[in-house]
Amino acid sequence: MRISTHTTSNERKNPNQSANLSRITYNAAMKTREQHLARATTADACRRNRGGILSGVVFCLLVLFSSAGAHATVLLSDTFADGDRLTQNLPTSAHWYTGGPSNNSSADPATGLTFQDASAAKATAMAYFSPTELQIGQTMTLSFDYKFQTVANSDNAFMFGLYNSGGSYATKDSVGFNNAIFNSYTGYATSGVFGVDPSGPGRDHIESRDLLGHNLLSIGTYSEGTEYKQSGAATPGTLYAASMQITRTATGVTVESKVGNTDMVQQYTGEMFTSFDSVGIFSNGDTGSFTVNTVTVNVSGAPEPSSVYAVLLLAVMVFGRMFAAKIQGLIRRWQRSRDISFALRQY
Repeated sequence: MRISTHTTSNERKNPNQSANLSRITYNAAMKTREQHLARATTADACRRNRGGILSGVVFCLLVLFSSAGAHATVLLSDTFADGDRLTQNLPTSAHWYTGGPSNNSSADPATGLTFQDASAAKATAMAYFSPTELQIGQTMTLSFDYKFQTVANSDNAFMFGLYNSGGSYATKDSVGFNNAIFNSYTGYATSGVFGVDPSGPGRDHIESRDLLGHNLLSIGTYSEGTEYKQSGAATPGTLYAASMQITRTATGVTVESKVGNTDMVQQYTGEMFTSFDSVGIFSNGDTGSFTVNTVTVNVSGAPEPSSVYAVLLLAVMVFGRMFAAKIQGLIRRWQRSRDISFALRQY
């Protein structure tokens, strides 16, 4: 086979034209190859960045949930440092409504809230905080210090609790706690005595307010739990600590209380309460004067993992798509600018 070496008149006129055509063909081929590589690189980068972003979202949310568990949310922390019981400025100050006359109580930064006459349920106080629903795995804690002047060891002489008002709030002093506004209050309370517990089985117990009734202090509106015999916290004029914790579990609610040296616990798996917005501290006996101080209500603990996983999944789906699309847009912009630069160089 013979290969022709004949040249055209055009080639003889412009001997560089063939070289130029070859160079153009080569450049076009290289540009096409670079475009294919760029598209592949873009897709690969999006896949890599999407994975990185999703991992980042998951990490940040896990940090958020772990921080929520590690740090308590303070709903109320009243030390009466302002010398006032009438100012609602949560969490550092609450408006405390009394069951007795207004002139029976006074707030002092050094001693707290003092009732001069604690007889006939006059030393009773109710305050409200932001309505809070406990999630599974969370605990609400009420704690405070108290001091009584004389011994009162009858049933329910000393009570404190966390309640859900259902939006039916006290709005003035001297409302009395045998009032229709308390009819729908639900929650948990702890009863104790002032002084030595004289009863055999004990007069301390945790109780659930699950019965309708006007009187927030009446035994008839509570279902009483196991009886405990109180030890400690028996000396008049001495400052003692009391506390109650309500923990929501997957199967119910656990209430733990402490008065003096007495630890109490009660489990609720049937009817249970998990929403609260009120705190009550009551002296229901003749104790002379009665003082409370450093009243704190907080929520601690992270929600149970099952609920966390649901939130994480939703966040990954939403934020993953959003950020991946953003990265794809940025890479396309970069590729367009790169193509323009390439074309200008060839021109």
